[in-house]
Amino acid sequence: MTIRANLPVLAAVLATYAPAAADIQSRNLELQPQVRLELADGREVRCKVLRWDGFGLDGSCGAIGWESLRPGPALIALKVLVSERDADACADAAAVVVSLDPSSVAAKTAMDWARRCGASDARLDAARREAGALAVARAKKLADDRAAAVARLTPEAAAFPTRPWPMLHSQDVESVSAAGIEAARALLARTGGSATLHETAHIALLAESGDQEFVRDAASLERQFRDWRLRFEQCTVNIAEQGMIPVVVVSDRDRWRLLLHAAFGGDAAQHPDAVTVYPSSGQPAEPRPIVLVRPDSDPMRQRYNASLGLARAVLHLAGSPERGPAWLNEGLPRLMATTAVPAAGMDAELRKRGLKALRGGAGFGAIVGARYGDAAWTADPELARSLSYLLTSWLDRQAPDALLRYAESPRTSEGEAARFKRHFGMTIEEACARASAWFATND
Repeated sequence: MTIRANLPVLAAVLATYAPAAADIQSRNLELQPQVRLELADGREVRCKVLRWDGFGLDGSCGAIGWESLRPGPALIALKVLVSERDADACADAAAVVVSLDPSSVAAKTAMDWARRCGASDARLDAARREAGALAVARAKKLADDRAAAVARLTPEAAAFPTRPWPMLHSQDVESVSAAGIEAARALLARTGGSATLHETAHIALLAESGDQEFVRDAASLERQFRDWRLRFEQCTVNIAEQGMIPVVVVSDRDRWRLLLHAAFGGDAAQHPDAVTVYPSSGQPAEPRPIVLVRPDSDPMRQRYNASLGLARAVLHLAGSPERGPAWLNEGLPRLMATTAVPAAGMDAELRKRGLKALRGGAGFGAIVGARYGDAAWTADPELARSLSYLLTSWLDRQAPDALLRYAESPRTSEGEAARFKRHFGMTIEEACARASAWFATND
Protein backbone atom coordinates (compact mmCIF):
# COMPACT_ATOMS: atom_id res chain seq x y z
CA MET A 1 0.00 0.00 0.00
CA THR A 2 1.27 3.47 -0.89
CA ILE A 3 1.11 5.90 1.98
CA ARG A 4 1.39 9.64 1.34
CA ALA A 5 3.33 11.47 4.03
CA ASN A 6 5.44 14.51 4.67
CA LEU A 7 8.94 14.07 3.35
CA PRO A 8 10.77 14.36 6.69
CA VAL A 9 8.76 11.58 8.34
CA LEU A 10 10.73 8.51 7.33
CA ALA A 11 13.99 10.17 8.24
CA ALA A 12 12.94 10.33 11.88
CA VAL A 13 11.04 7.11 12.47
CA LEU A 14 14.00 4.96 13.50
CA ALA A 15 14.76 7.20 16.43
CA THR A 16 11.10 7.05 17.44
CA TYR A 17 10.30 3.38 16.94
CA ALA A 18 13.45 1.35 16.85
CA PRO A 19 16.43 2.27 19.04
CA ALA A 20 17.72 -1.28 18.57
CA ALA A 21 17.74 -0.80 14.78
CA ALA A 22 19.12 2.74 14.77
CA ASP A 23 22.25 1.64 12.91
CA ILE A 24 20.17 1.64 9.71
CA GLN A 25 20.49 5.33 9.11
CA SER A 26 18.40 7.44 6.77
CA ARG A 27 20.28 7.94 3.51
CA ASN A 28 19.62 10.94 1.27
CA LEU A 29 20.26 10.33 -2.44
CA GLU A 30 21.76 13.24 -4.38
CA LEU A 31 21.11 11.73 -7.83
CA GLN A 32 17.51 10.73 -7.04
CA PRO A 33 17.53 7.49 -9.05
CA GLN A 34 14.28 6.27 -10.57
CA VAL A 35 13.13 2.79 -9.57
CA ARG A 36 10.27 0.56 -10.67
CA LEU A 37 8.52 -0.82 -7.60
CA GLU A 38 6.46 -4.00 -7.86
CA LEU A 39 4.10 -3.72 -4.90
CA ALA A 40 2.74 -6.76 -3.09
CA ASP A 41 -0.84 -5.84 -4.08
CA GLY A 42 0.04 -6.21 -7.77
CA ARG A 43 0.45 -2.54 -8.62
CA GLU A 44 3.55 -1.06 -10.18
CA VAL A 45 4.92 2.36 -9.21
CA ARG A 46 7.74 4.36 -10.74
CA CYS A 47 9.45 6.64 -8.30
CA LYS A 48 12.34 9.10 -8.13
CA VAL A 49 13.74 8.32 -4.70
CA LEU A 50 14.96 11.08 -2.39
CA ARG A 51 15.88 8.92 0.61
CA TRP A 52 15.51 5.47 2.14
CA ASP A 53 15.91 3.90 5.56
CA GLY A 54 14.86 0.80 7.46
CA PHE A 55 11.17 1.63 7.21
CA GLY A 56 10.83 2.52 3.55
CA LEU A 57 11.68 4.95 0.82
CA ASP A 58 10.49 8.46 0.08
CA GLY A 59 10.29 10.32 -3.20
CA SER A 60 8.06 11.42 -6.05
CA CYS A 61 5.63 8.61 -5.23
CA GLY A 62 5.28 9.71 -1.61
CA ALA A 63 6.37 7.48 1.26
CA ILE A 64 6.28 3.72 0.65
CA GLY A 65 6.98 1.27 3.45
CA TRP A 66 9.05 -1.84 2.78
CA GLU A 67 6.14 -3.97 3.97
CA SER A 68 4.39 -2.92 0.74
CA LEU A 69 6.94 -4.97 -1.22
CA ARG A 70 7.89 -8.63 -1.25
CA PRO A 71 11.54 -9.42 -0.43
CA GLY A 72 12.57 -9.98 -4.08
CA PRO A 73 11.26 -6.65 -5.48
CA ALA A 74 12.60 -4.87 -2.38
CA LEU A 75 16.09 -6.23 -3.11
CA ILE A 76 15.85 -5.19 -6.77
CA ALA A 77 14.92 -1.64 -5.73
CA LEU A 78 17.66 -1.42 -3.11
CA LYS A 79 20.30 -2.54 -5.60
CA VAL A 80 19.36 0.52 -7.68
CA LEU A 81 19.54 2.84 -4.69
CA VAL A 82 22.74 1.55 -3.08
CA SER A 83 26.26 1.85 -4.39
CA GLU A 84 28.12 -1.46 -4.30
CA ARG A 85 31.19 0.50 -3.21
CA ASP A 86 29.44 1.29 0.10
CA ALA A 87 29.68 -1.95 2.08
CA ASP A 88 27.87 -0.54 5.08
CA ALA A 89 24.90 0.62 3.00
CA CYS A 90 24.76 -2.78 1.30
CA ALA A 91 24.65 -4.49 4.70
CA ASP A 92 21.81 -2.19 5.78
CA ALA A 93 19.95 -2.96 2.56
CA ALA A 94 20.39 -6.67 3.20
CA ALA A 95 18.99 -6.18 6.73
CA VAL A 96 15.88 -4.61 5.21
CA VAL A 97 15.31 -7.59 2.90
CA VAL A 98 15.92 -10.11 5.70
CA SER A 99 13.48 -8.23 7.94
CA LEU A 100 10.71 -8.83 5.38
CA ASP A 101 11.17 -12.62 5.38
CA PRO A 102 14.37 -14.16 6.78
CA SER A 103 13.60 -17.54 5.17
CA SER A 104 13.13 -16.19 1.64
CA VAL A 105 15.50 -16.79 -1.24
CA ALA A 106 15.84 -13.02 -1.56
CA ALA A 107 17.11 -12.77 2.03
CA LYS A 108 19.97 -15.19 1.33
CA THR A 109 20.69 -13.47 -1.97
CA ALA A 110 20.82 -10.08 -0.22
CA MET A 111 23.33 -11.29 2.37
CA ASP A 112 25.53 -12.84 -0.35
CA TRP A 113 25.34 -9.59 -2.30
CA ALA A 114 26.35 -7.53 0.75
CA ARG A 115 29.30 -9.89 1.30
CA ARG A 116 30.46 -9.35 -2.29
CA CYS A 117 30.17 -5.60 -1.69
CA GLY A 118 32.76 -5.94 1.09
CA ALA A 119 30.66 -6.39 4.25
CA SER A 120 32.53 -8.46 6.84
CA ASP A 121 31.08 -11.49 8.60
CA ALA A 122 30.77 -9.44 11.80
CA ARG A 123 28.91 -6.70 9.91
CA LEU A 124 26.55 -9.26 8.37
CA ASP A 125 25.86 -10.78 11.79
CA ALA A 126 24.97 -7.30 12.99
CA ALA A 127 22.70 -6.88 9.95
CA ARG A 128 20.81 -10.06 10.88
CA ARG A 129 20.25 -8.73 14.40
CA GLU A 130 19.17 -5.38 12.97
CA ALA A 131 16.68 -7.20 10.72
CA GLY A 132 14.94 -8.80 13.69
CA ALA A 133 14.70 -5.53 15.60
CA LEU A 134 13.55 -3.73 12.47
CA ALA A 135 10.72 -6.22 11.83
CA VAL A 136 9.43 -5.65 15.36
CA ALA A 137 9.76 -1.86 15.11
CA ARG A 138 8.06 -1.76 11.73
CA ALA A 139 5.13 -3.85 13.02
CA LYS A 140 4.75 -1.45 15.94
CA LYS A 141 4.81 1.56 13.65
CA LEU A 142 2.16 0.04 11.39
CA ALA A 143 -0.05 -0.69 14.39
CA ASP A 144 0.43 2.85 15.69
CA ASP A 145 -0.34 4.30 12.25
CA ARG A 146 -3.52 2.23 11.98
CA ALA A 147 -4.60 3.28 15.46
CA ALA A 148 -3.99 6.94 14.62
CA ALA A 149 -5.96 6.64 11.38
CA VAL A 150 -8.91 5.04 13.17
CA ALA A 151 -8.77 7.70 15.92
CA ARG A 152 -9.14 10.33 13.19
CA LEU A 153 -12.43 8.66 12.21
CA THR A 154 -13.84 9.10 15.71
CA PRO A 155 -12.42 9.93 19.15
CA GLU A 156 -14.34 6.88 20.44
CA ALA A 157 -11.74 4.64 18.77
CA ALA A 158 -8.84 5.99 20.83
CA ALA A 159 -7.16 3.86 23.50
CA PHE A 160 -8.59 4.68 26.92
CA PRO A 161 -7.39 3.70 30.43
CA THR A 162 -8.85 0.49 31.83
CA ARG A 163 -8.58 1.51 35.47
CA PRO A 164 -11.60 2.94 37.31
CA TRP A 165 -11.94 6.70 37.48
CA PRO A 166 -10.37 8.36 40.52
CA MET A 167 -12.85 10.43 42.50
CA LEU A 168 -11.96 14.12 42.67
CA HIS A 169 -11.43 15.78 46.02
CA SER A 170 -13.93 18.57 46.55
CA GLN A 171 -11.18 21.21 46.44
CA ASP A 172 -10.11 19.98 42.99
CA VAL A 173 -13.53 20.19 41.32
CA GLU A 174 -13.36 23.94 40.70
CA SER A 175 -9.87 23.89 39.20
CA VAL A 176 -10.65 20.87 37.01
CA SER A 177 -13.84 22.55 35.78
CA ALA A 178 -11.92 25.73 34.97
CA ALA A 179 -9.29 23.75 33.07
CA GLY A 180 -11.95 21.98 31.02
CA ILE A 181 -13.71 25.22 30.14
CA GLU A 182 -10.40 26.81 29.19
CA ALA A 183 -9.58 23.82 26.96
CA ALA A 184 -12.97 24.18 25.25
CA ARG A 185 -12.47 27.92 24.74
CA ALA A 186 -9.00 27.32 23.32
CA LEU A 187 -10.40 24.74 20.90
CA LEU A 188 -13.07 27.17 19.72
CA ALA A 189 -10.49 29.97 19.41
CA ARG A 190 -8.49 27.80 17.01
CA THR A 191 -11.44 28.13 14.60
CA GLY A 192 -11.63 31.89 15.08
CA GLY A 193 -14.66 31.67 17.37
CA SER A 194 -15.55 32.78 20.87
CA ALA A 195 -18.40 31.94 23.20
CA THR A 196 -20.78 33.01 25.94
CA LEU A 197 -20.74 30.68 28.95
CA HIS A 198 -23.96 29.31 30.45
CA GLU A 199 -23.27 27.30 33.63
CA THR A 200 -25.23 24.83 35.71
CA ALA A 201 -23.95 22.53 38.44
CA HIS A 202 -22.53 19.99 35.98
CA ILE A 203 -22.75 21.64 32.54
CA ALA A 204 -20.69 24.47 31.03
CA LEU A 205 -22.45 25.32 27.78
CA LEU A 206 -20.38 27.57 25.51
CA ALA A 207 -22.38 29.09 22.66
CA GLU A 208 -21.31 31.59 20.03
CA SER A 209 -24.62 33.33 20.66
CA GLY A 210 -25.80 34.82 23.95
CA ASP A 211 -29.40 33.87 23.13
CA GLN A 212 -31.51 32.98 26.17
CA GLU A 213 -32.47 29.74 24.43
CA PHE A 214 -29.07 28.38 25.45
CA VAL A 215 -29.90 28.99 29.10
CA ARG A 216 -32.83 26.59 28.65
CA ASP A 217 -30.60 24.16 26.76
CA ALA A 218 -28.08 24.14 29.60
CA ALA A 219 -30.85 23.51 32.12
CA SER A 220 -32.18 20.66 29.98
CA LEU A 221 -28.73 19.05 29.79
CA GLU A 222 -28.36 19.42 33.56
CA ARG A 223 -31.63 17.52 34.09
CA GLN A 224 -30.48 14.82 31.71
CA PHE A 225 -27.17 14.46 33.50
CA ARG A 226 -28.89 14.06 36.86
CA ASP A 227 -31.43 11.58 35.46
CA TRP A 228 -28.71 9.46 33.84
CA ARG A 229 -26.54 9.55 36.94
CA LEU A 230 -29.47 8.29 39.04
CA ARG A 231 -30.28 5.61 36.48
CA PHE A 232 -26.72 4.29 36.48
CA GLU A 233 -26.46 4.40 40.26
CA GLN A 234 -29.63 2.30 40.51
CA CYS A 235 -27.77 -0.30 38.44
CA THR A 236 -24.76 -0.10 40.82
CA VAL A 237 -22.62 1.81 38.29
CA ASN A 238 -21.07 5.02 39.61
CA ILE A 239 -20.56 8.19 37.58
CA ALA A 240 -17.22 9.68 38.62
CA GLU A 241 -17.92 13.39 38.27
CA GLN A 242 -14.91 15.27 36.91
CA GLY A 243 -16.07 18.84 37.24
CA MET A 244 -18.40 20.54 34.79
CA ILE A 245 -18.74 19.02 31.32
CA PRO A 246 -18.05 21.64 28.61
CA VAL A 247 -20.59 21.60 25.77
CA VAL A 248 -19.61 23.70 22.74
CA VAL A 249 -22.37 24.84 20.36
CA VAL A 250 -21.25 26.59 17.16
CA SER A 251 -23.53 28.69 14.99
CA ASP A 252 -22.80 27.47 11.46
CA ARG A 253 -21.65 24.42 9.53
CA ASP A 254 -18.35 25.98 8.44
CA ARG A 255 -17.38 26.50 12.09
CA TRP A 256 -18.44 22.92 12.83
CA ARG A 257 -16.16 21.63 10.08
CA LEU A 258 -13.24 23.69 11.37
CA LEU A 259 -13.93 22.65 14.95
CA LEU A 260 -13.76 18.93 14.21
CA HIS A 261 -10.62 19.37 12.17
CA ALA A 262 -9.00 21.34 14.99
CA ALA A 263 -10.13 18.87 17.65
CA PHE A 264 -8.90 15.60 16.13
CA GLY A 265 -8.47 15.99 12.37
CA GLY A 266 -12.02 14.72 11.91
CA ASP A 267 -14.24 14.93 8.86
CA ALA A 268 -17.50 16.72 9.63
CA ALA A 269 -19.29 14.75 6.91
CA GLN A 270 -18.81 11.61 9.01
CA HIS A 271 -20.43 13.12 12.10
CA PRO A 272 -24.08 14.12 11.57
CA ASP A 273 -24.89 15.01 15.18
CA ALA A 274 -22.23 15.50 17.84
CA VAL A 275 -18.68 14.51 18.73
CA THR A 276 -17.25 14.16 22.20
CA VAL A 277 -13.49 14.60 22.46
CA TYR A 278 -11.28 13.64 25.38
CA PRO A 279 -8.25 15.92 25.79
CA SER A 280 -6.14 15.41 28.88
CA SER A 281 -6.87 18.30 31.21
CA GLY A 282 -6.94 19.33 34.86
CA GLN A 283 -4.92 18.13 37.83
CA PRO A 284 -4.64 15.23 38.08
CA ALA A 285 -4.55 15.15 34.27
CA GLU A 286 -7.13 12.74 32.82
CA PRO A 287 -8.88 12.34 29.45
CA ARG A 288 -11.94 14.39 30.38
CA PRO A 289 -14.81 14.94 27.92
CA ILE A 290 -15.67 18.03 25.89
CA VAL A 291 -18.89 17.86 23.86
CA LEU A 292 -18.95 19.43 20.38
CA VAL A 293 -22.47 19.95 19.02
CA ARG A 294 -23.35 20.10 15.32
CA PRO A 295 -25.59 23.11 14.61
CA ASP A 296 -29.10 22.49 13.29
CA SER A 297 -31.87 24.87 12.22
CA ASP A 298 -34.35 22.67 14.11
CA PRO A 299 -33.91 23.52 17.82
CA MET A 300 -35.17 20.10 18.92
CA ARG A 301 -32.73 18.34 16.60
CA GLN A 302 -29.88 20.48 17.93
CA ARG A 303 -30.95 19.66 21.49
CA TYR A 304 -30.84 15.98 20.52
CA ASN A 305 -27.32 16.49 19.15
CA ALA A 306 -26.21 18.03 22.44
CA SER A 307 -27.90 15.24 24.39
CA LEU A 308 -26.07 12.62 22.34
CA GLY A 309 -22.72 14.27 23.02
CA LEU A 310 -23.53 14.52 26.71
CA ALA A 311 -24.58 10.84 26.77
CA ARG A 312 -21.12 9.94 25.46
CA ALA A 313 -19.57 12.05 28.21
CA VAL A 314 -21.68 10.32 30.87
CA LEU A 315 -20.73 6.88 29.55
CA HIS A 316 -17.08 7.95 29.49
CA LEU A 317 -17.30 8.89 33.18
CA ALA A 318 -19.17 5.74 34.22
CA GLY A 319 -17.00 3.08 35.84
CA SER A 320 -13.84 3.48 33.79
CA PRO A 321 -13.08 5.16 30.43
CA GLU A 322 -12.57 1.74 28.79
CA ARG A 323 -14.81 1.19 25.77
CA GLY A 324 -17.06 -1.75 25.00
CA PRO A 325 -17.85 -3.04 21.49
CA ALA A 326 -18.31 -0.38 18.81
CA TRP A 327 -21.97 -1.29 18.20
CA LEU A 328 -22.78 -0.73 21.88
CA ASN A 329 -20.65 2.40 22.06
CA GLU A 330 -22.70 3.86 19.20
CA GLY A 331 -26.12 2.44 20.00
CA LEU A 332 -26.38 3.21 23.71
CA PRO A 333 -25.72 6.99 23.63
CA ARG A 334 -28.23 7.32 20.79
CA LEU A 335 -30.78 5.40 22.83
CA MET A 336 -30.11 7.72 25.77
CA ALA A 337 -30.47 10.80 23.56
CA THR A 338 -33.70 9.75 21.83
CA THR A 339 -35.20 8.97 25.24
CA ALA A 340 -34.12 12.37 26.58
CA VAL A 341 -35.34 14.39 23.57
CA PRO A 342 -38.27 12.46 22.03
CA ALA A 343 -39.59 15.62 20.31
CA ALA A 344 -36.58 15.54 17.95
CA GLY A 345 -38.14 12.55 16.17
CA MET A 346 -34.77 10.77 15.92
CA ASP A 347 -36.05 7.36 17.01
CA ALA A 348 -37.86 6.76 13.70
CA GLU A 349 -34.97 8.32 11.76
CA LEU A 350 -32.39 6.06 13.36
CA ARG A 351 -34.46 2.91 12.80
CA LYS A 352 -35.13 3.49 9.11
CA ARG A 353 -31.98 2.12 7.43
CA GLY A 354 -31.56 -0.79 9.81
CA LEU A 355 -35.16 -1.97 9.51
CA LYS A 356 -34.94 -1.94 5.72
CA ALA A 357 -31.73 -3.97 5.84
CA LEU A 358 -33.07 -6.51 8.34
CA ARG A 359 -36.26 -7.01 6.35
CA GLY A 360 -34.15 -7.47 3.25
CA GLY A 361 -32.37 -10.43 4.80
CA ALA A 362 -29.41 -8.78 6.51
CA GLY A 363 -28.59 -9.44 10.15
CA PHE A 364 -26.66 -7.92 13.01
CA GLY A 365 -23.58 -10.10 12.51
CA ALA A 366 -21.63 -7.52 10.51
CA ILE A 367 -21.66 -4.95 13.31
CA VAL A 368 -21.35 -7.29 16.30
CA GLY A 369 -17.84 -8.38 15.44
CA ALA A 370 -16.72 -5.09 13.88
CA ARG A 371 -14.35 -2.57 15.39
CA TYR A 372 -14.01 1.07 14.43
CA GLY A 373 -12.04 1.14 11.21
CA ASP A 374 -13.49 -2.14 9.93
CA ALA A 375 -15.52 -2.16 6.72
CA ALA A 376 -18.87 -2.22 8.56
CA TRP A 377 -18.11 1.23 9.96
CA THR A 378 -16.14 2.78 7.09
CA ALA A 379 -18.25 1.59 4.13
CA ASP A 380 -21.69 2.60 5.41
CA PRO A 381 -21.55 4.27 8.84
CA GLU A 382 -25.19 5.36 8.67
CA LEU A 383 -26.36 1.74 8.33
CA ALA A 384 -23.94 0.60 11.07
CA ARG A 385 -25.30 3.27 13.41
CA SER A 386 -28.88 2.26 12.63
CA LEU A 387 -28.28 -1.45 13.25
CA SER A 388 -26.40 -0.61 16.45
CA TYR A 389 -29.33 1.49 17.63
CA LEU A 390 -31.83 -1.27 16.84
CA LEU A 391 -29.87 -3.98 18.64
CA THR A 392 -29.28 -1.76 21.67
CA SER A 393 -32.96 -0.79 21.74
CA TRP A 394 -34.01 -4.44 21.64
CA LEU A 395 -31.68 -5.33 24.51
CA ASP A 396 -33.01 -2.37 26.48
CA ARG A 397 -36.53 -3.70 25.93
CA GLN A 398 -35.49 -7.14 27.25
CA ALA A 399 -33.28 -6.18 30.19
CA PRO A 400 -32.62 -2.45 30.68
CA ASP A 401 -30.58 -2.79 33.87
CA ALA A 402 -28.49 -5.60 32.41
CA LEU A 403 -27.75 -3.39 29.39
CA LEU A 404 -26.28 -0.61 31.54
CA ARG A 405 -24.28 -3.04 33.67
CA TYR A 406 -22.99 -4.79 30.55
CA ALA A 407 -21.94 -1.44 29.11
CA GLU A 408 -20.19 0.00 32.13
CA SER A 409 -19.42 -2.59 34.81
CA PRO A 410 -15.69 -3.36 35.22
CA ARG A 411 -14.13 -5.49 32.49
CA THR A 412 -11.89 -8.37 33.51
CA SER A 413 -9.98 -11.01 31.59
CA GLU A 414 -13.35 -12.56 30.75
CA GLY A 415 -13.98 -12.60 26.99
CA GLU A 416 -16.65 -10.37 25.52
CA ALA A 417 -18.82 -13.32 24.47
CA ALA A 418 -18.82 -14.81 27.97
CA ARG A 419 -19.43 -11.39 29.46
CA PHE A 420 -22.47 -10.84 27.23
CA LYS A 421 -23.95 -14.22 28.16
CA ARG A 422 -23.40 -13.58 31.87
CA HIS A 423 -25.33 -10.32 31.71
CA PHE A 424 -28.15 -11.33 29.37
CA GLY A 425 -28.44 -15.10 29.87
CA MET A 426 -28.00 -15.79 26.15
CA THR A 427 -25.22 -15.65 23.62
CA ILE A 428 -24.75 -12.64 21.38
CA GLU A 429 -25.68 -14.85 18.41
CA GLU A 430 -28.95 -15.83 20.08
CA ALA A 431 -29.69 -12.20 20.87
CA CYS A 432 -29.05 -11.15 17.26
CA ALA A 433 -31.31 -13.91 15.91
CA ARG A 434 -34.13 -13.06 18.31
CA ALA A 435 -33.81 -9.32 17.65
CA SER A 436 -33.83 -9.88 13.86
CA ALA A 437 -36.98 -11.99 14.16
CA TRP A 438 -38.66 -9.36 16.33
CA PHE A 439 -37.86 -6.48 13.98
CA ALA A 440 -39.15 -8.50 10.99
CA THR A 441 -42.70 -7.64 12.12
CA ASN A 442 -42.25 -4.84 14.65
CA ASP A 443 -40.95 -1.28 14.45
